[in-house]
Amino acid sequence: MGAGTAWAAGPRRHQVPGYHHASGQPPEPAGWRPAGGSSDPSDGWTPDAPSATGSRPTGQPERGPAAHPRPVPYCYRHTDRETYVSCQRCGRPICPECMRPAAVGFHCPQEGAAAPHRGAASRRPVTSLGGRAMARRPGLVTQVLIGLCVAAYVLQGLPGLASGNLDNAFTGDYSLDGQGIALNDEYYRLLTAAFLHAGILHILFNMYALYLLGTQLEQILGRVRYLALFVVCAVGGNTLSYLINGRDVFSVGASTAVFGFFAAYYVIARRLRVDTSAILIIVGINLVITFTIPNIDKWGHIGGLAAGLAVGAIYAYVPARRGWAQAAAVGAVLAALLLIAVARTSTVT
Repeated sequence: MGAGTAWAAGPRRHQVPGYHHASGQPPEPAGWRPAGGSSDPSDGWTPDAPSATGSRPTGQPERGPAAHPRPVPYCYRHTDRETYVSCQRCGRPICPECMRPAAVGFHCPQEGAAAPHRGAASRRPVTSLGGRAMARRPGLVTQVLIGLCVAAYVLQGLPGLASGNLDNAFTGDYSLDGQGIALNDEYYRLLTAAFLHAGILHILFNMYALYLLGTQLEQILGRVRYLALFVVCAVGGNTLSYLINGRDVFSVGASTAVFGFFAAYYVIARRLRVDTSAILIIVGINLVITFTIPNIDKWGHIGGLAAGLAVGAIYAYVPARRGWAQAAAVGAVLAALLLIAVARTSTVT
């Protein structure tokens, strides 16, 4: 029979679901039929009854001199679309619009929708340190932190611009003020001071560093771990500054957390066997600036570095599957910092 001839009359042979005859007319799919007698192919499909041998028809055409030409596969839902991709679970031909990504290959829409009920739902990929891949709004926590710093800067009266200065009442209420901590037990200042800044260049440099480092760390660690890192580093830097300077300390700035990010990034990069020479150079330059330019809270920067090293080591070397252990260890570091601050208050009062 030639390649352009029609199918001969006689018993119907099983065909691969979704295939058309060489004539271009779609026959009723053998091996699959609409569920419940529906004529709509999108209603779902159910297999024909097994053959007498107990197996499903294979859909292979007869071989030999009189074999029919190989049929062209068409999507089982869009019968006018030629395709050579089949569902990995049921074998139905599917076009690109009907493909649902699976662990191996693709599923059809029906199998893809049923997968969660069978416990086969694909899980969101995670990094080696437990952070979940975030297709939507990556760096969201970093953006929120930057937004809070900018909002606080406006509430401070824009110090460094126009007539703004650090005498603003908002700054006095939330800065790292040793008097407020020692006399009024205002320990919240250990964190809130990280959202305040002393001038336009101060906030610009800190927000630039926070964006560059924070976005990468948030992707590696995930949002919750990353937020915990920021809090502990900010509190750690301000706690050391209060420990050294006591009631005389007055400081603002997110650089305590930024220095902690430097340290955590270094530890995590070492754990992942990534080149750390660049981060070491950046840390060295910032330490030189810290100790050479006046009016910089060097103890806050060093405290942030120490806190970042501690939390970074927890995230890098405690297995991510033991999230409870990581949370307990980070919580213990934060509790220790608060106890140090309380102990320092008892010595200055």
